[in-house]
Parts: sequence; C-alpha cells; structure tokens
Amino acid sequence: FILLKKFKGFSIMKLKILLINAPISLSQEKNTIEKLHNVSPPLGLAYLASMVKDLEVDVRILDAHLFNMNRRDIKRNIEKLEAEVVGISVTTASAKAGGEIAKIAKEVKKDSLVIMGGPHVAAVGSQSLEVFKGVDIAIAGDAEEIFRELIKTILEKKNLKKVHGIIYREKGTIKVNKMPEFMQLDNIPFPAWELLPSLENYSFQPACYRRKPHVFIVASRGCPYKCNFCHIAKFKHKVRFRSPNNVVDEIEFLMKKYGVKEVRFADEIFTVKKEWTYAICDEIIKRRLNISWTCDVRADHMTQELAHKLKEAGCWGVSVGIESGSESILKRICKGITKEQIKNTVKYCHNAGLEIRAFFMLAFPFETREDIEETIRFSKSSGIDYAQFSYVIPFPGTEIYDIGISRGLIDKHSWLDYDASVYEKPFFIPEGMTKEEVMGCFKRAYREFYLRPKLWLQRILKIRSIEDIKRYLRGAKALFSL
Repeated sequence: FILLKKFKGFSIMKLKILLINAPISLSQEKNTIEKLHNVSPPLGLAYLASMVKDLEVDVRILDAHLFNMNRRDIKRNIEKLEAEVVGISVTTASAKAGGEIAKIAKEVKKDSLVIMGGPHVAAVGSQSLEVFKGVDIAIAGDAEEIFRELIKTILEKKNLKKVHGIIYREKGTIKVNKMPEFMQLDNIPFPAWELLPSLENYSFQPACYRRKPHVFIVASRGCPYKCNFCHIAKFKHKVRFRSPNNVVDEIEFLMKKYGVKEVRFADEIFTVKKEWTYAICDEIIKRRLNISWTCDVRADHMTQELAHKLKEAGCWGVSVGIESGSESILKRICKGITKEQIKNTVKYCHNAGLEIRAFFMLAFPFETREDIEETIRFSKSSGIDYAQFSYVIPFPGTEIYDIGISRGLIDKHSWLDYDASVYEKPFFIPEGMTKEEVMGCFKRAYREFYLRPKLWLQRILKIRSIEDIKRYLRGAKALFSL
C-alpha cells in the first residue's frame, strides 16, 4: 500500500496547497487572557511556503487565528482554493481546533492530503494521528526541508517511505519515519511575507512594542536548558544559529520592503551564545539601521557590557523568564537561576536604559501558599518594569504533564481538551488552598503589581506619542477586566 494512491486525483500540473494557522477555538470567543497575548504572523507557515514556491504549486496561507475564523469561514476558504493539500499548524491550545479543521478539509475534498505540524505535534508525535482521524501526515520537528521533500514526493508520485521526518498511516498502522539531520538555517529562504495579511493586522502586547509596523523574526532555534515545565527542553535541546549577516539581511529586507520599524526576536534565548549576539548587534550598528527591537534573555547571561551593547544596537527592552520568586521552586523546576542573578539583570538593564519584562507562573504542582505569596512579593520588589503572570499548564512531553498523569488529573490525551479555557484556571491546587483562592491570587498578582502609583508615574513619564497612550489604555482595559 502506498499512501499516494489515495491522492491520485491531484492536479499535479499545479498542486494547490493551503496552509492554515489554526485558531485556539472555532467559537470566535476570546477570553481576557487571550486578549493580552501577542497576535503575530505565523512564521512557521511562511517558512514552509517559501520552501516550495519554486515547485509546481499554488500555495496560500490562511491565518484563521488572526481573523478569529469559525468553521464556516474556514470551509469556505478551503472550497475557494479547491485545496488538494491542507497543512495545519497547531499549538497545544489550538490542537482541538486543528483536528476540526482536518475534518472540514475532508468534507470539502475527501481525497485531500491533510498535514499537521507545529509546536504541539513536536511534543506528542504520533498521538496526532491517533486522535485526529482526518490527519494523514504529521511532521514532528523542524518542518521546512521535510515539507519540501514531501511536496516533491507528491509531485513525482513517489513512495512516502523515503520521506524522512514524517508520521503517516499505512495499512491501518501509524508509521514513523527516521528524522533527518538538522538543516543549516541560512539555507532556509526568508519567510514568504507576501502571502501573509498586512502587518498592520498583527499586534504585540501593549508592553512589548514601541513602533509599528513590527514583526517577529527567528535568528536561532532550540534551547540548551531543561526547565521541567517546557517541552522544548526535551525535544529541541540542540541550539542552531543563523549567521549574523543572514539575520541582519532579513531585518534590512523587512525595513525596505514593508517599512518595518521594530523587530522582536522570537528566539527562545537571544543571548545563549554571547559572541553571536554581539556579532548581530555589531552588524546592525555597522549598517546604521534605524530599527528598534526586543528579545528574550536569561538572568544568568546578562552582564553590564552586554546590556550596553544591546542598547547601542537599538534594543529597548528584554524579557526574562523568572517563573517564581521562591528559591526552592526555582530549583525544583530546574530553572538554573537565582533571585540574586535576577536582581543583577534588572540593575544591568536599567543602567543601560533597557526596560525589562518578566514572566511568572503560579500553581506548580509542588507549590505552597507561601511560594505563591513570595512570587507576588518578588515581582514588586525586583524592580522589573512589566510582569506577566500565568497558571502552570501541564504541556505534553514535560515532567509537569507526567505529574498531572500520576495524580490522576489528566491522562495521555488530556491535551485534546485544551482550548482557550486552559489559561483561565489553575490545574494544580496547592495543599490547603482552594481553586477560588488560587484564582484570587492570580488576579491580585496583576493588580498589586500594576496598580502601584510609582509604576503609573513611571509609565506616564515615558509617554512620547499617541501610540504610547493607546498601548497603555489597551493594557489597562485588559487589566481591569480580569
């Protein structure tokens, strides 16, 4: 049995491909937490499109997440293109909606080829095909080269067994092909930005940008650390880097082609290799690019020299994952940082004129009431400029997920029920607390951090434009709706 026999009806002269960024829900309702999140271009799909544009294909991108599309909207778009190949990118929160989109694709064209990929598939692998019967192929990893080889195989009517990196069905069983070696990131073309909606449609969180248009770009992939709440630590341990010239070439291209004024590096950690970080900064300075940007750092990476170099190259703010204000919790989650390092990072950044934004998590399965209170206190005393709090979510492929299974709170496929509501309530309840008390701590964390007169005064003194006022009002509206 060769899977491609099922798709012999393809119009091979011009294979029609629709790549869909799945929404978190097909209900068109967004909760308060979602409204605070970034809505950024689906770079993963834009990279896939760029990899096959030179082949005999008609490839399009549908950002169903951006436009909050429902079932009817998505079906209409698949019908309009008469898509023969439908690729669906999902996170864990959007996986259920992605499975529904697969069903829709089969309703429109029974013999269409449905492919699923994205961060969630990297974590669960073959479970994607076990659960979603409408999905024919899953790609669990860096998909660009795999996707290109898959499309070429379809066009040439060859056997899928030779396509490395795919998971597919054969004779009622699920087959997992050998993963290919990591490709050189410089060999991947820039994303197909021209296939995406206008950049003006996308938005960062109010505290995450200063100038528009603004975009995400990816300069490196992977993370060498082993935080036990993050699936990347298990599946993307090796870090790969684009060359500094290649990175800055893309920035310059975006500035000239699309008028981009600000960039956010979407790397897991932009400072993981300091000499590489310095080289990118020096290249931006050398080309005299008028670009502002932000990035993610680690508290144990920052030095005063590095902070000044980031600032000199146009960086105005950094984000750091603190997660907890409790030293015992930091050790238990394998974070590998200390509160002293966090305070030093804040000092170095402020001395260089950088703003610093921090991420905190509440309700770890081994946390106590005092740990939560310590996190809230530390968020206010650490000196950070912005704080984002979230509940601990047990994502597949993590130790936290395994703990949830061992406690009988979730099972192997519980991620199937994750949707927008997963952000709204805690999974784990510390001993001696109720769910209502934990949720009260969550709301209080935001309000106690942001409703401080000193912080408001600092924000007001930094207002430089109408856009600044709009950003702060948007953030305040979301805050008071918690």
